[in-house]
Amino acid sequence: MDYNKVEDAVFKRAMEVFKEGAAEFFDLDEKIIAPAETEIKNIDIKTNVMDYLFYTDSGDYLHFEFQTTDKKDDISRFLYYDASLYFKHKKKIRTVVVYSSDIKNTITYLNCGTINYNVEAFYMKSLDGDSKLDYIRHKVENDITLTEQDIMSLSFIPLMSSKKSKSEITLESIEVANNIKLAIEKNKCITLLYALFDKFGDEEAKKRFKEVVSMTDVGKMIYAEGMEDGMERGLEKGLERGIGKGKSELLIRQLTKKFDYVPAEYKKKIMELPEGIIEVIGTDIFDMKSLEEIRKYFK
Repeated sequence: MDYNKVEDAVFKRAMEVFKEGAAEFFDLDEKIIAPAETEIKNIDIKTNVMDYLFYTDSGDYLHFEFQTTDKKDDISRFLYYDASLYFKHKKKIRTVVVYSSDIKNTITYLNCGTINYNVEAFYMKSLDGDSKLDYIRHKVENDITLTEQDIMSLSFIPLMSSKKSKSEITLESIEVANNIKLAIEKNKCITLLYALFDKFGDEEAKKRFKEVVSMTDVGKMIYAEGMEDGMERGLEKGLERGIGKGKSELLIRQLTKKFDYVPAEYKKKIMELPEGIIEVIGTDIFDMKSLEEIRKYFK
């Protein structure tokens, strides 16, 4: 099996799954509305891709990083990400760093002179992975519907505190996920487990984990989609800009119809918005009382 094709499909899905329950799971008073581009181009550091980045309903960014180390250089790297992101888009950024169960306490603040930088730390060691796995296994075995937070918990169990090794509890988690009868719940769990374990697992464990995933119904489906996606990717790239532009132009027409007039300045900014934000505005337009309400999406 070509795991690269699988990963392309998995990581694309993982962003959507993570979007649905992350804010509540980490007890954040934020509403995520769409994934954002995680790659920061033209910065000269070894890794220029953030783990997870989302737009919030306030028009700002919510940035997640997952870490197994607590090096000061990591915080400096996140500062670089956020500063580059702010320089490019002029949006506020809230950064949450999620640490695996091996880490208890970390640096969350950098004093760089004029610049002071803070991140929020969430320690997975505070969560009992063994008890959560038993609880969710009981629900799965008794055909009790899983909540969105159950799905998030099952996906994050390999990062939580456990008496078992990471590889062992991860394989148990995938086994429980594979026994879920409702296809959509199973799909979400295995997708997030795969994406997270790819970052945290050792090479031998990753290989074994991918072999296990490839034998599940979801793994086979993801592989098929990855193959299809690979064949269509060239066409998609060619169509992507045209589709995005079409959505922007449609939104401008909708706003003009509702409010009679849209200033040229607004039109220009709408044409520069990401596709995800265009879709959100397209939904929110029905509740808008004034065209000025759209300004919050331009931040």
